[in-house]
Amino acid sequence: MSKKLIIATILIIVGEILSLIRVSFIEEIRMVSDFIPTIILIISIILEIIGVILLLVCIANYDIKE
Repeated sequence: MSKKLIIATILIIVGEILSLIRVSFIEEIRMVSDFIPTIILIISIILEIIGVILLLVCIANYDIKE
């Protein structure tokens, strides 16, 4: 497996986990300000976008390597 493919998969999984943490735990606690869930959401989205871009690069370069 390519390192880019492994990194892309890990980034997408971590982004999804952060999104689930935000929904499950942080938004249920009323004492937390709106700043922290927003930062976690932004980080989650950025990680998923980077993971998808790396995945698309791996798919585009798959035929070239063989």
